[in-house]
Amino acid sequence: MKDLLKHCEECDGWGTITIEHNGTDIPYLQDIVDYECMSCSGTGAELDIELIKERIDEVNDMIEGMKARMSLHSNFIMTAKKGLLHELAEKYVYKLDTCARGLGRLINYKNKLHKLAEN
Repeated sequence: MKDLLKHCEECDGWGTITIEHNGTDIPYLQDIVDYECMSCSGTGAELDIELIKERIDEVNDMIEGMKARMSLHSNFIMTAKKGLLHELAEKYVYKLDTCARGLGRLINYKNKLHKLAEN
């Protein structure tokens, strides 16, 4: 999450915005008030939407690669079972299961990125 943040341009990373009141040119008569930055909610950093969109594209590429890998493992399983190589087929079943868990995690990460981009 921290790598998806950028320096807030509104408050220049301070988290507060200083506003001078009483419209006078005499500094000691001016009321200086610090307000919490509305853009970053006082944190001094905000989400980098462009970086989030790039990350979503990268995750989409990883998802497609994982789907292709799962397809290959599935084909290997069928071929091994036809050749009566059941022990080898079991190894690929395990790899296919691992890929399926990885695919699920990638999809969850992509959904989280979409939610961040919407906010």
